Formats: sequence, structure tokens, C-alpha cells
Amino acid sequence: MKEIPQIVKNTAKDLIEMYGDKIDYLGKYEGADVYSFHFPNDVDTGFPFVFICKNGKISEITGFEALDIISLFVKE
Repeated sequence: MKEIPQIVKNTAKDLIEMYGDKIDYLGKYEGADVYSFHFPNDVDTGFPFVFICKNGKISEITGFEALDIISLFVKE
């Protein structure tokens, strides 16, 4: 299990405060590390949140783009 960088936790601070520290490492995407926030099963939230970390910089993505990125890591 890969340790979640503090920059990712800082970016997801509001989500962590509301739902707990539930961030999953998904893997590499275009040379960056990809993380997603895992909401509790009993919460209806809409789109997922994806965090892309590369060269010490972070991008927060949601909406259909987040779904597209997550689908790259789903094993059938």
C-alpha cells in the first residue's frame, strides 16, 4: 500500500474532515501518481474526486474526466 503524500491530503482536507481519511492510490497516469477519494458506502455524492500528483504539483479533478481516469484502473 502506497503512502498518501501530504499534498494530496491537504488538497482533500475538506473531504477528509467530512468523511474521514479514505484516499486510495490508483496508479500511474501520464507519468503522474493518481489518487481517488473513497466516500463511505452510505453517502450519495455524485462524481468522484481524483487527485493527480506530478513533480510536487497537484490537480483535483471531478466530473466526467474523473470517471474517465478511474476507468483506466478498473480491472474487468
